[in-house]
Amino acid sequence: MDELLDLVNEKDEVIGEVWKSEAHNNPQIIHREIAILLTDDKHRVLLQQRSKLKKLKPGYWTIASSGHIKKGEEPEIAAHRELFEELGFDTELKFVKKSFMQSANESRFFYHYFGKYNKRDFVLQIKEVEQVKYFNISEFLELEKTGRIEELSGKWCKEYWGIK
Repeated sequence: MDELLDLVNEKDEVIGEVWKSEAHNNPQIIHREIAILLTDDKHRVLLQQRSKLKKLKPGYWTIASSGHIKKGEEPEIAAHRELFEELGFDTELKFVKKSFMQSANESRFFYHYFGKYNKRDFVLQIKEVEQVKYFNISEFLELEKTGRIEELSGKWCKEYWGIK
Protein backbone atom coordinates (compact mmCIF):
# COMPACT_ATOMS: atom_id res chain seq x y z
CA MET A 1 0.00 0.00 0.00
CA ASP A 2 1.41 3.38 -0.99
CA GLU A 3 1.52 6.28 1.47
CA LEU A 4 1.92 10.00 0.97
CA LEU A 5 5.02 11.29 2.82
CA ASP A 6 6.63 14.67 3.41
CA LEU A 7 9.39 15.42 0.93
CA VAL A 8 12.24 17.10 2.83
CA ASN A 9 15.53 18.75 1.91
CA GLU A 10 18.99 18.05 3.35
CA LYS A 11 18.12 20.28 6.34
CA ASP A 12 15.01 18.16 7.06
CA GLU A 13 12.70 20.99 6.05
CA VAL A 14 9.42 20.06 4.35
CA ILE A 15 9.50 21.15 0.71
CA GLY A 16 6.64 19.10 -0.72
CA GLU A 17 5.14 15.65 -0.77
CA VAL A 18 6.13 12.31 -2.27
CA TRP A 19 4.65 8.83 -2.56
CA LYS A 20 6.49 6.17 -0.56
CA SER A 21 6.93 4.04 -3.69
CA GLU A 22 8.75 6.89 -5.39
CA ALA A 23 10.89 7.71 -2.33
CA HIS A 24 12.02 4.07 -2.12
CA ASN A 25 13.35 4.13 -5.66
CA ASN A 26 15.20 7.43 -5.87
CA PRO A 27 18.08 8.35 -3.55
CA GLN A 28 17.70 12.01 -4.59
CA ILE A 29 14.36 12.13 -2.76
CA ILE A 30 14.57 12.49 1.03
CA HIS A 31 11.77 11.39 3.36
CA ARG A 32 11.36 10.64 7.09
CA GLU A 33 11.07 7.47 9.14
CA ILE A 34 10.99 6.51 12.82
CA ALA A 35 12.90 3.77 14.64
CA ILE A 36 12.09 2.47 18.14
CA LEU A 37 14.35 0.51 20.49
CA LEU A 38 12.51 -1.06 23.44
CA THR A 39 14.06 -2.74 26.45
CA ASP A 40 12.71 -4.33 29.61
CA ASP A 41 13.80 -4.14 33.27
CA LYS A 42 16.25 -7.02 32.66
CA HIS A 43 18.10 -4.93 30.01
CA ARG A 44 16.91 -7.20 27.21
CA VAL A 45 15.99 -5.68 23.86
CA LEU A 46 12.74 -6.42 22.12
CA LEU A 47 13.28 -7.49 18.52
CA GLN A 48 10.73 -8.30 15.87
CA GLN A 49 11.15 -10.77 13.07
CA ARG A 50 9.93 -9.19 9.85
CA SER A 51 7.18 -11.01 8.00
CA LYS A 52 8.31 -13.38 5.29
CA LEU A 53 5.86 -11.45 3.06
CA LYS A 54 7.92 -8.23 3.25
CA LYS A 55 9.76 -7.08 0.12
CA LEU A 56 12.84 -5.89 1.98
CA LYS A 57 14.70 -8.24 4.32
CA PRO A 58 11.89 -10.78 4.87
CA GLY A 59 12.47 -12.91 7.97
CA TYR A 60 15.21 -10.64 9.32
CA TRP A 61 15.21 -9.50 12.95
CA THR A 62 14.95 -5.75 13.55
CA ILE A 63 14.37 -3.31 16.39
CA ALA A 64 10.94 -3.30 18.02
CA SER A 65 9.29 -1.03 15.48
CA SER A 66 10.03 1.28 12.58
CA GLY A 67 8.09 2.93 9.82
CA HIS A 68 7.35 5.97 7.73
CA ILE A 69 6.21 9.36 8.94
CA LYS A 70 3.13 10.28 6.95
CA LYS A 71 2.61 13.64 5.24
CA GLY A 72 2.01 16.31 7.90
CA GLU A 73 2.54 13.87 10.79
CA GLU A 74 4.81 14.66 13.72
CA PRO A 75 7.60 12.09 14.29
CA GLU A 76 6.52 11.26 17.85
CA ILE A 77 2.93 10.65 16.73
CA ALA A 78 4.25 8.38 13.96
CA ALA A 79 6.35 6.45 16.49
CA HIS A 80 3.35 5.73 18.72
CA ARG A 81 1.17 4.89 15.70
CA GLU A 82 3.72 2.44 14.25
CA LEU A 83 4.28 0.76 17.61
CA PHE A 84 0.55 0.22 18.07
CA GLU A 85 -0.03 -0.87 14.46
CA GLU A 86 2.80 -3.42 14.41
CA LEU A 87 2.78 -4.77 17.99
CA GLY A 88 -0.62 -3.81 19.41
CA PHE A 89 0.50 -1.69 22.38
CA ASP A 90 1.85 1.73 23.21
CA THR A 91 4.32 2.91 25.84
CA GLU A 92 6.18 6.05 26.81
CA LEU A 93 8.88 6.93 24.29
CA LYS A 94 11.85 9.29 24.56
CA PHE A 95 13.41 10.96 21.52
CA VAL A 96 17.10 9.99 21.33
CA LYS A 97 18.53 11.35 18.09
CA LYS A 98 17.98 12.09 14.44
CA SER A 99 20.23 10.57 11.79
CA PHE A 100 20.50 10.73 8.01
CA MET A 101 20.90 7.50 6.04
CA GLN A 102 21.37 6.99 2.34
CA SER A 103 21.42 3.77 0.37
CA ALA A 104 21.48 2.95 -3.32
CA ASN A 105 17.68 3.23 -3.49
CA GLU A 106 16.63 5.82 -0.93
CA SER A 107 17.57 8.69 1.41
CA ARG A 108 15.88 9.35 4.73
CA PHE A 109 16.05 10.99 8.10
CA PHE A 110 15.48 8.58 10.97
CA TYR A 111 13.99 9.81 14.24
CA HIS A 112 15.20 7.39 16.92
CA TYR A 113 13.09 6.71 20.02
CA PHE A 114 13.77 4.66 23.13
CA GLY A 115 11.27 3.11 25.52
CA LYS A 116 10.77 0.44 28.16
CA TYR A 117 8.14 -2.26 28.08
CA ASN A 118 7.97 -5.22 30.45
CA LYS A 119 4.84 -7.02 29.30
CA ARG A 120 4.27 -9.66 26.66
CA ASP A 121 0.78 -8.69 25.52
CA PHE A 122 1.54 -8.30 21.85
CA VAL A 123 -1.01 -8.21 19.03
CA LEU A 124 1.12 -8.65 15.94
CA GLN A 125 0.27 -7.22 12.54
CA ILE A 126 0.78 -10.48 10.63
CA LYS A 127 1.56 -8.79 7.29
CA GLU A 128 4.43 -6.94 9.01
CA VAL A 129 5.68 -9.12 11.88
CA GLU A 130 6.29 -12.89 12.21
CA GLN A 131 7.16 -12.84 15.91
CA VAL A 132 8.71 -10.75 18.69
CA LYS A 133 11.12 -11.78 21.42
CA TYR A 134 13.20 -10.21 24.18
CA PHE A 135 16.94 -10.93 23.77
CA ASN A 136 19.69 -10.67 26.36
CA ILE A 137 23.25 -9.96 25.23
CA SER A 138 24.31 -13.59 24.77
CA GLU A 139 21.11 -14.51 22.90
CA PHE A 140 21.57 -11.44 20.69
CA LEU A 141 25.19 -12.39 19.89
CA GLU A 142 24.09 -15.93 18.96
CA LEU A 143 21.38 -14.52 16.69
CA GLU A 144 23.93 -12.17 15.14
CA LYS A 145 26.04 -15.17 14.09
CA THR A 146 23.17 -16.29 11.85
CA GLY A 147 23.42 -13.10 9.79
CA ARG A 148 19.66 -12.57 10.18
CA ILE A 149 19.75 -9.25 12.08
CA GLU A 150 19.17 -6.13 10.03
CA GLU A 151 22.46 -4.21 10.15
CA LEU A 152 21.28 -0.90 11.60
CA SER A 153 19.15 -2.65 14.21
CA GLY A 154 22.14 -4.71 15.28
CA LYS A 155 24.26 -1.59 15.53
CA TRP A 156 21.73 0.18 17.73
CA CYS A 157 21.38 -2.85 20.05
CA LYS A 158 25.16 -2.98 20.43
CA GLU A 159 25.24 0.74 21.24
CA TYR A 160 22.62 0.16 23.96
CA TRP A 161 24.70 -2.62 25.54
CA GLY A 162 28.03 -0.85 24.96
CA ILE A 163 29.35 -3.61 22.65
CA LYS A 164 31.89 -2.66 19.97
